Amino acid sequence: MLKDFVTNTALLVAAFSLMGQIFKNRPLTLLAPLSTKLYWGLSFGLLGNILMVFSIHISTNIIADLRHIAIVIAAVFGGFIPSLLASLLIAIGRIVFFDFNQAALLPSFGALLTGIVCGLISKFRYHPSVKAVVMNLFGLLIISFIFFLRIHDLQVLKNVLVVHYTFSLIGGFIAYHFLEFVARSNQAQRELEVSVIKLKQSEQKLHKANELLNRLSFMDGLTGIANRRYFDQTLETEWVKSIDTNSPISLLMFDIDYFKKYNDTYGHLSGDFCLQNIAQAIQDLFPSDLNYTFCRYGGEEFTLILPAAVETEGRRIAQLIQDTVQSLKIAHTSSEIANIVTISIGIATMIPNSLSNANELIKKADTALYLSKTKGRNTVSSLR
Repeated sequence: MLKDFVTNTALLVAAFSLMGQIFKNRPLTLLAPLSTKLYWGLSFGLLGNILMVFSIHISTNIIADLRHIAIVIAAVFGGFIPSLLASLLIAIGRIVFFDFNQAALLPSFGALLTGIVCGLISKFRYHPSVKAVVMNLFGLLIISFIFFLRIHDLQVLKNVLVVHYTFSLIGGFIAYHFLEFVARSNQAQRELEVSVIKLKQSEQKLHKANELLNRLSFMDGLTGIANRRYFDQTLETEWVKSIDTNSPISLLMFDIDYFKKYNDTYGHLSGDFCLQNIAQAIQDLFPSDLNYTFCRYGGEEFTLILPAAVETEGRRIAQLIQDTVQSLKIAHTSSEIANIVTISIGIATMIPNSLSNANELIKKADTALYLSKTKGRNTVSSLR
C-alpha cells in the first residue's frame, strides 16, 4: 500500500509538470478565461482517472488513491468551474472503470461533493495555501466517511486512514507548491519573452530613429533636398567609382541671379519660398533611378552631380534646368536681366585618376559659374 501511494504521488507531480508545459501560455487563475478553466478542468479530471487506474485495491470493491487532490488543486488555482468539471469526470470515471454498481455510486457522489465544496471554498479571501489545506481535509473527511461505511475491519480501516491521510497531506503539500512553482516559472518565462519582444521593438524603433536622424543629417532643412554634407560624401564616392571605371563625371553648380536683391525687395520669407519652389521643380526632373545627386550647396547655390556624364550631357541637363526655373515665372522686378527669377550655371567635366581629387572638379565648376556671371548671368558656361 505504501508503494502504491508513492506511485500516486509521483504521478501527481509528473502530471502537474506536464500540464504546466502544455498550458504554459494559458495559466490557471481565478480570473482566467472560461476556455482556460475548461482546458485545465478536463486535464485535472483526466489526471484523477489516471490516479484511479493506479489506485490501491484494499478489497474487491474498495480502492484508495489521491484523486481528490486533483480536484483540490483545480479549485485552489481555478475556482469553481475547473473544480466541478474535474470532479464530474472523476465521478464518471469511477463508474466506467469499476462498473456501475452500488459500490461505485458512493465514491462518485463523494467526488462530486468534493468538487462542489472545494469550488465554494475557493471563493473565500484566504491565502491559497490555507484554502488548499482546508479543501484537502474536507476531501479526506468525505473519503474517511466512505471508508467507514465500507471497511468493517477497524484495524484495516485505521491502517488505511493513517496512510491515506499521511500521503494525502504530504502529496497535497508537494502538489500545491510544485504547481505554484511551475506557474511562477511559466510567468517568469512569459515576462522574459515579453521583455525580449519589447527589447526587439525598442531596438527596431531605435534603428528607425537612427535612420531618420541619419537622413535628416543629410537633408537641407529649408528645401528638403540633400545638403552640403551629403554632397561632399556623395562626390567622394562617385569620384572613386569613376576612377575604378575610368569614366567621366560632370558637376553642375548654379545659383539664383540677383538673389540678394530678391530678398531685399520681397523679404526673406519670400526668398525662402522661392528657394523651395526652385529646389522642388528641379528635384522633380530627376527620378531616383538616374543616380543624379541634387544638393543645396549653400545660400542660393545648388549643385548637381552627374556620374558617367560627358560635357554635352551636362549642357543638356543645364539647359533643362534653366528652362524649368524660367517656366516657374517667379516675379523678380529688381533683377537687372529679367522680370522673373533666372539662374546662372557652371559645368565642369573630368575623368578622375589617382593623381586628381574631387576638389579640383568643384573648383572648375565654381570657376565656370563665375564665368557665367561675368557674361551677364542667366547663361551656362563649362570647363574641362
